Amino acid sequence: MDKEIKSGKAVLDEFFSEIYNIENVDERTVDVLVSLYSEGKLTDKNIQNKLEELVQQELTQPKKENE
Repeated sequence: MDKEIKSGKAVLDEFFSEIYNIENVDERTVDVLVSLYSEGKLTDKNIQNKLEELVQQELTQPKKENE
C-alpha cells in the first residue's frame, strides 16, 4: 500500500477548497459553509441558523421585474 490515508481534516480541507467547482451550486450557500468551516464553527446549529438567514434574506429581497 503506497497510498497515504488522509485524515478527516485533510479530506474536509480538500472538499472546502474545491466546493466552488461543483456545478450549479448556490454561491451564497457555499460562502456561508466555507466561512463557518474556516472559523471552526461548522456545527449543525450554526449551519441551520445561517441557512435560515439566507432564506429570510431571499424572501425579503424585492423581486426583479423579470422574475
